[in-house]
Amino acid sequence: MAPVRPHIQVLSPRTWGEFGNYLAATRFSRVLGGVVDAEVTLLEAEPILPWIGEAGAEIRAISLESPDATVRSERYMALMARLQERFPEGFEAHPTPAQEAAVAPLTEHLRATAPDVVVGTKGFVARLCAAAVRLAGSRTRVVSHVTNPGLLHLPLHRSRYPDLTLVGFPHAKDHLVATAGCDPERVRTVGPLVAQHDLRDFMTSESATSDTGPWGDDLGPDRPRVLVFSNRGGDTYPELIRRLARRHPDIDLVFVGYGDPELARRAASDAARAGVTHWRFHSVLAQAEYFDYIQRASRSRYGLLISKAGPNTTLEAAYFGIPVLMLESGLPMEQWVPGLIHQEGLGRACGTPDELFGTVDEWLEHPAAIEVHKKAALSFAEAVLDQDAVAERIGAAVRPLLEAP
Repeated sequence: MAPVRPHIQVLSPRTWGEFGNYLAATRFSRVLGGVVDAEVTLLEAEPILPWIGEAGAEIRAISLESPDATVRSERYMALMARLQERFPEGFEAHPTPAQEAAVAPLTEHLRATAPDVVVGTKGFVARLCAAAVRLAGSRTRVVSHVTNPGLLHLPLHRSRYPDLTLVGFPHAKDHLVATAGCDPERVRTVGPLVAQHDLRDFMTSESATSDTGPWGDDLGPDRPRVLVFSNRGGDTYPELIRRLARRHPDIDLVFVGYGDPELARRAASDAARAGVTHWRFHSVLAQAEYFDYIQRASRSRYGLLISKAGPNTTLEAAYFGIPVLMLESGLPMEQWVPGLIHQEGLGRACGTPDELFGTVDEWLEHPAAIEVHKKAALSFAEAVLDQDAVAERIGAAVRPLLEAP
């Protein structure tokens, strides 16, 4: 009889960050399955703990309905404070009856499925898993995979109780050890994962090798290709489309109003009224399609990504050598990203929509500035974003948990 393979569950909330967070969890699960001898299963947290989805819905409302970055930050921090009050530091070791009831469905899930390792892709989810494992009396090991080091500045996402915490940058480990009292041996710096689609699939796909798909290669390397990605971006992005249609109608542009068909429709209508009909507009885009656009934009000397300053979006663009023009979101866990962008020369992070509008005009009128940032992005990717090396470090960190008695 063949030995039973170890089982790892990766638990990720889909509604806390939507596109970026779950995409990062998908990428992590795929990488982990390739570097350890175990069955890896990715699960959404919301069906197990529905109140996680209720908090996610509130995060979405905060992002969409806040009038500016300051209000958005205040509302988000108020929600984090309420959750932190409900699950304060150390609750994992000594949960109250109310806390036991809150995690009971997760406790039963882990007791019934008995994975060898459970990974939380938010620090808070890993904390809930640590409490549930203790309550279940199981031998499941708990891993916290930190997809965004900015979250470690929120007490809700910090804990010393996971058996292993994986972080992308050395400064994240230093912060976690200093603030949560973690054992440094249980925090491993593995490097940032980039949720890119396998490039080999692009190079062999029909859409990537013919001129019939979007952004055909016949356009040449000197034509600016601009990808605008709006994830809960609000009215700033339709206004950006109107300005670009008036001032730069000859560029090639793809607009993604992620999960917001009305926003994509409005942006398309605005472009059409300005006489621009060759741009593309999406509200739903498969992962492979999104990265197909990213790769095609990278073939231009003047490819450019415009979005909010999220860490995953920034790193994905850098991986492909695309400069970024980002609008600061006001969310506290993303406050470190502008510093990364400016320090590494990856592009520019703007504090206001007016600064964003002015910068995109400046760059498209003098595109040599884009090329300078492209070279910096390629250098950063070569130095920091070697995905084979990151995968090897993840495997080396997780394997001992599977081998331990």
